[in-house]
Amino acid sequence: MPDNQEDRSLTLLYQRHRNELLAFLTRRVRCRETARDLLQDAFVRLMHSERSEVGNLRAFLYRIASNLSIDHARRNQVRGVSDEQALDQLLTDTSPERSAVAGNTLDHLERLIDGLPSPTREVFLLARVEQMSYKDIAARLGLEPRAVERHLNKALSHCAAAALHARQPNEAE
Repeated sequence: MPDNQEDRSLTLLYQRHRNELLAFLTRRVRCRETARDLLQDAFVRLMHSERSEVGNLRAFLYRIASNLSIDHARRNQVRGVSDEQALDQLLTDTSPERSAVAGNTLDHLERLIDGLPSPTREVFLLARVEQMSYKDIAARLGLEPRAVERHLNKALSHCAAAALHARQPNEAE
């Protein structure tokens, strides 16, 4: 019976704080899908923790989520996920000069994406074009969600590097 009570307590905690915690994580990692993954990880860690020794479960849950987002940022710094931010910046730049080059850049990015290895290309297209979640992509391709994240980061790194390389000669003019 205590396990059932604990399950109800976790369910209630999840229902009460899911949206605010998701918003918190989304602000920290700047990616709703990653935030959803971290939110799930936070509740899994909470579920496996020694909750009887915790006074404020909400605060403890936020601490877990904060630590997960810090770990995520550290991993991505090493892997170069800031490339996604660089790519987003390049794609949102609407200056006339940039617009004139956009067609060539899009053609270049299309060739670059076509040249990615199969699983990486598929993950990229499903995530960015189809707007599928990591979990759905993982199920569809028979991968682990972390593998989906790695493939997406690899694709974004290649696209951002190519976009930055294509941009540099234009800036010199």
